[in-house]
Amino acid sequence: MTGQEYADQPDRGREAVGLAASGFETVEELDLDALSDPDMTQRVVTLLRREDMLVLEFRFSGITRLGTGAGQQLTTASPTQPGALLISIPPQAMLEEATTLAGASTGVKKAWLSGISQVELRVPAGSSIPFTAAGLLGWAGLSTASARLECVWGLPLAPVAANEVVWLHSTEPVAGPTGATGIWHTRLALPPNPGPHAPPLRLPVPVRSAGETSSAEEFPSSLSATARRQIAAAMDRRPVLAKDTTISALGASVDLTGNWIGVPGVGVILYRHQSVIGRDTTVNVVQRGYLWPFGFPVHIATQTERRLDLGLVQTSLMTVMLPEVTYDGVAALPNEGRAFPFERVRLDGPLVVDVSDKTDKLTPNVGFWVRGPGATDGRLRFALTAEDRRRHTVAFTAPLVFIEGDRAHGNLGQAVEAFNPQAKDIVLPASGRLELAPATGADKESTTVEVAALRIGAETSSASQPDLEAAGRLGALPRLLAVEARLPALDALASRSAAAPAGTADADGAGTAARLLRLDEKYVKEGLAATHQVYARLDTSVGFAPPVTSSGGLAKLDLPVNGLSSAVGLVGGDLEKFKSGTFDPESFFTHPPAGGGFPTRLLGVVDLTALVKSVPDVSAGDGEKVPRMVTEVKHPPGRPPEEVRTTLTWHPDVKTTTAGSLTTTADTTLDIRSTTVLRFDGTAPRSEVHGELNAFDLTFAEVLKIHVKSLVFTSKPGTTPSLDVKVGQVTFAGSLRFLDRLREYLPSPANGPRIAVDPTGVAVGYSLAIPGLGVGVFMLQNLTLSTEVVLPFNGDPVRASFAVSSREHPFLLTVSLFGGGGFLKLTVATGEVVALEGQVEFGAAAALDVGVASGSVCVTAGVYIMLKDKKSAVTGFFRAVGELDVLGIVNISVEFYLGLTYEPPKTLRGTATVTVRVRVAFFSKSVAMSLERSFSGGDDPDFAKAFPNPRPWQERCAAFAAMVDA
Repeated sequence: MTGQEYADQPDRGREAVGLAASGFETVEELDLDALSDPDMTQRVVTLLRREDMLVLEFRFSGITRLGTGAGQQLTTASPTQPGALLISIPPQAMLEEATTLAGASTGVKKAWLSGISQVELRVPAGSSIPFTAAGLLGWAGLSTASARLECVWGLPLAPVAANEVVWLHSTEPVAGPTGATGIWHTRLALPPNPGPHAPPLRLPVPVRSAGETSSAEEFPSSLSATARRQIAAAMDRRPVLAKDTTISALGASVDLTGNWIGVPGVGVILYRHQSVIGRDTTVNVVQRGYLWPFGFPVHIATQTERRLDLGLVQTSLMTVMLPEVTYDGVAALPNEGRAFPFERVRLDGPLVVDVSDKTDKLTPNVGFWVRGPGATDGRLRFALTAEDRRRHTVAFTAPLVFIEGDRAHGNLGQAVEAFNPQAKDIVLPASGRLELAPATGADKESTTVEVAALRIGAETSSASQPDLEAAGRLGALPRLLAVEARLPALDALASRSAAAPAGTADADGAGTAARLLRLDEKYVKEGLAATHQVYARLDTSVGFAPPVTSSGGLAKLDLPVNGLSSAVGLVGGDLEKFKSGTFDPESFFTHPPAGGGFPTRLLGVVDLTALVKSVPDVSAGDGEKVPRMVTEVKHPPGRPPEEVRTTLTWHPDVKTTTAGSLTTTADTTLDIRSTTVLRFDGTAPRSEVHGELNAFDLTFAEVLKIHVKSLVFTSKPGTTPSLDVKVGQVTFAGSLRFLDRLREYLPSPANGPRIAVDPTGVAVGYSLAIPGLGVGVFMLQNLTLSTEVVLPFNGDPVRASFAVSSREHPFLLTVSLFGGGGFLKLTVATGEVVALEGQVEFGAAAALDVGVASGSVCVTAGVYIMLKDKKSAVTGFFRAVGELDVLGIVNISVEFYLGLTYEPPKTLRGTATVTVRVRVAFFSKSVAMSLERSFSGGDDPDFAKAFPNPRPWQERCAAFAAMVDA
């Protein structure tokens, strides 16, 4: 047998048992006191018998003592009122530490003794009892008024009909055949049938709870505090049958059976308890409950058995009774199921679990987390499958909570408050497809997402407790707190986003980025109509920046995606404003940043948020007034998904305004249509794009104005992108107004402007070459005028260029022996000059040929101007070249170059170069000598540099002081 350690016990209020409690040293003293005061009300008599180890304590009510010596009698104080004997019995049960088989050992176990048991016997009015040991033990003629029998530690019992039971025991010590005296004991039984010499009935005695159970629980035992509470509550509904209840001097022996199958609202359905002389031998308890938050009915069967080598060994197994639940009838989900878009949930396994460890409490006396291997937090992960309205299935794993059956149908508000803060951080890995809200558009799958993880909480049921008990349903229901999902509408376009890295699509074709979504609270409570079809919001705003090719190169549609709509797909910007029924471009799209970056642009120049009109009602969501991005997933029955088709359409109303370089009119229209097909086999996305902008003017740096009748871009898979541009009148203004006189020489764009399309953008331009003009000694050559507009595909602003000739081919102008030339190129974008390069030079030349020798001299001077990347330089130069040739055999040339360049803010750089070239027959040699000097002006000194310490300043002030005094 294992040893016992009597641990510190809770204060049970037990009084000490012994003769000293009566207040008398000897029986003679008690007899003398009875002569003066025969009332036994304040007397305590302890009956001790060494032979059979009898220890009982008697108290009296309404009893007096008559006589002296051996003839004393106890009689009722009133001839018309009964008296009572209150018998206190020493502890009858022991609470012992139970261990699991895996953790069992032969070491010392903890143990607690129970409290005292009490029996109250009624003494009939006018009757008497001999004041002897035999008389005090002769209970046969007395009826039981009440009893509190702690034959099971912490679970006091009492007969259901106390006045109908009898106590069977001997009034004298009983010796066996061998001469050994048996331990005193008494057995609770039903009275015999009427008739002489009829034996007591051997039928079980119905017993009930006799008061509050003990909640102490410092170590595992055969009955937990929860089990004691549940058994006591169940006995109030249906009594336990006591086949044996024997009280002895060394402890009680019991054989109890409770069956509450079919009784609603109880936490325990089966109970069997067997003990011998205060020590448990076999205890079986079957508790009912539910797995939270889904509500699977389960039973926990706990069996505790005594083993000679290990003491009490306990096993506790939970069995799932119904592995699939639906949410209808009493268990119908609130708000038409919008908070939990599943119709049924199935528990795939495990269906039988060892739940010996019940220490991970959700809340006291309500339930505990089921623990098991496989997770870092020690909580067992169950495999589940949930099915939505469209029969999509989502497989996931989740830790579950066992909820006690007697608590399951009441108010579980505190349990919900304890569960949800933990559940919001528990990520449940999942796979499958889920319809988050009813689809309202033509696409039946517009609200269906690819699930990567779930976060599931709970909410209390609105059904009444009696209805829940009758239906056997949990008083709480699951609620979808969040879902991590792959959004095809976002991921398919993000795979082509200017900011998206290459290879973001995975083998499933839906992209690897799972977004954390939460169902919109207003949608959950009031439905789609109240939120203008918005049903979910992103936990973190996702910057969506598709490349401008997706809008035909016309628009850069940057928007912070914050929500999802069943009508228009992705919703950007201020979600609350959109839910109120207003489409506001300024809050829908990304506003142009003040510090640079790529805002939402039209033609890379104009802020779309200031150009597109607001829409007061977005409930239609047809892609006319509000951008509509809808995704269709091709999913053949019984086969994996094949492709994602994403469609972007937008035909907004455009304001009549001037925004940056673009001026719109009442006739200006914008139309964007894009269809992208992303195959699940990993092939590159295929896009078909159409963009069209009509009737608008472009003004560049207030020097160039172009009226564009239409700009149409079309791109189809397998073909070169096509651009149809119709340019109207081109007007020069400001400092280039003089060029407007040459407008009639420019070829009409309708006759075919020069168009170049490549992956970087589209360039549209035309040029005019002026024929050479010669009149007498005057000649003008290589004069070319050209213009070009470049539309980049990377979101950069539109650029326009104007050029007079070029650096490689400058224009030439000569008058007699004087001449010169030059070129000019101007590039403007976003209302400012971004590049300027030009050069003008002039000079004179002379040549002399005398037959055997010839020579020439050329002297030029000029100015070169360069402005690029906000850096500028101005260079003035002088060049002189002289050459002498003798018979074509000897050639000597000398070139002198002198340049002076000014570079802001205060740098002047001078360069001088002399180059001598000599050629004799087939031999040539060139020698160059250069000299460069730079001069930089420093900054003006500040006060600290001019006066590094106080003394110079004091001397300066003192020098002027005399002038002031004068």
